[in-house]
Amino acid sequence: MARRLTATEKGKGILIETDQPLIKRIKAPRLDNEALIREHSRTLIGQTTNNQEQRIWSLIQSLPRKWSIQGRVEGVDIGNDCFQFKFEKEEDLQKVLDNRPYHFNYWMVLLQRWEPVISATFLSQIPFWIEIKGLPLHYWHDLMVCNIGDELGTREKHELTSRTARVRVAIDGLKPLVKETIIEFDSGEEARITLEYKRLENHCSFCQRLSHLSSHCPTRREAESITKRLGSEYRRMRYPNTTKKNPHIRVAKSKRQS
Repeated sequence: MARRLTATEKGKGILIETDQPLIKRIKAPRLDNEALIREHSRTLIGQTTNNQEQRIWSLIQSLPRKWSIQGRVEGVDIGNDCFQFKFEKEEDLQKVLDNRPYHFNYWMVLLQRWEPVISATFLSQIPFWIEIKGLPLHYWHDLMVCNIGDELGTREKHELTSRTARVRVAIDGLKPLVKETIIEFDSGEEARITLEYKRLENHCSFCQRLSHLSSHCPTRREAESITKRLGSEYRRMRYPNTTKKNPHIRVAKSKRQS
């Protein structure tokens, strides 16, 4: 009679190691980091929106040439498609912030003042001047323009003249741009408003994100795939007796063999 195998010999109870990386949690010590906070108080943190088209070191060399500042500035690649600029003078840093948004190689750049916070959403704000088009003339009012800005993001300021209504808003650059909005009035009426972003460079005209063109849009490809699948299912339901190669050629039913 053959010997029975043990559980170990059968492989039961053996823990199989996986290739998943081990993530270890480390408790940070209490630190007096006031000196480090002061050291980085005149620092801007930036991030590219398209890492395939924007090379960090080229950006670090090119961007300061657009600023016309007086003091020194030092740029460093800090990884994860991010970079930092440390300024010698506060007025130079503020001048750069006031003249945002910036772009490099025809793609937008996220640029914010450094803050001593740890947040996955910290580096996301990008300010735009947004021109409001289609607003009814009898609602051409400062309060109306400010209300639109507040709904889009963090409103910084606005301008309203007899010809132009625009608002400067810091929006989340990691989310799709809002190009249209419907204003609902107390009268029950509605108006479709168009929003035009000034100094906006390459972006996706389909999903309105800053990170790619419509030709590389995953949302567009998914939508086209769904539309194609639904179209095929509709044709099969509408023309059940057609060939696969040519849906307009009907297949004759064969006579039953005697």
